[in-house]
Amino acid sequence: MEQHRLDFDDLQAFFLVAETGSFARTAQRLESSKSIISRRVARLEAMLSAKLLQRTARGTHLTEAGTLYYEQARQAMTQLECAAESLIEATTDLAGPIRFTGPVSFGRDYLAPVLAEFVTHYPRIELDVDFSDEKVDLIGDGFDLAVRVGSMDDSSLTARRLCQSGRVVVASPEYLASHSPISCPQDLDDHVILHYNGVHTQDLWRYTYQGETHSLKVRPHMRSNSPNMLMAAVKAGVGVMVMPVYIAGAAIQSGEVDIVLGDYDWGLTDVSLILPQGRNATRRVRSLVDFLVLKFHNKFG
Repeated sequence: MEQHRLDFDDLQAFFLVAETGSFARTAQRLESSKSIISRRVARLEAMLSAKLLQRTARGTHLTEAGTLYYEQARQAMTQLECAAESLIEATTDLAGPIRFTGPVSFGRDYLAPVLAEFVTHYPRIELDVDFSDEKVDLIGDGFDLAVRVGSMDDSSLTARRLCQSGRVVVASPEYLASHSPISCPQDLDDHVILHYNGVHTQDLWRYTYQGETHSLKVRPHMRSNSPNMLMAAVKAGVGVMVMPVYIAGAAIQSGEVDIVLGDYDWGLTDVSLILPQGRNATRRVRSLVDFLVLKFHNKFG
């Protein structure tokens, strides 16, 4: 009877299909074809005498047997990959690729110069940076590290706080001069509200005053996940919004916008470093994490 041997290419194909939910995306990642990926998975299933993946109209999903095998085999494969990576990196300078993603505004204003400095320190590291305000799939899109703003709701990711930024309510001097005064949060009911989805997922602005926390229900006239667009609208005198200091700070310093309701505490926005859970970061990724944490320590007070 012929003895079947485990093929690591088959195993890699299975892992990626399980993680991306797509044979096509796996083929693209491995620079292969869907038919070859399908054959690799079928060969692994034949060796194990078990159906690992189920294709449906909504995508490809792990079967019960596939889930069990993935969890145990992925852990073993991760240990093998880390052992090889550790051996290589222990005998060489930091080198190799890092795929990194972060939000556009924070990336342009704060991450870009730090990442440039990092590459100067480690010239053999190949840093692939993608700034986007879309919520990318770290595992499916093959990212090693990400920066995300706001709360985390994905248990498949590991977060480490990079920094925190206070929030302020801002409006342009022209807007404030032509509208009724804003002396307390309730006055905002009579004003044009701009809503940044990166700070609030609901139409509630939370604040603390004299030790008590309150929620203010707002009716946004404009909402967006683009802080750049909203800041442009505020500068143009369109309305009022709550923004992290890291976004509004430059416009405040230049006098293009003013802080209102400064006696109220509008909370903090977390900026976090995100890694795929269950995968031990390589030494080069860990070096980037440590570099960023060092540079952003007490960045916003």
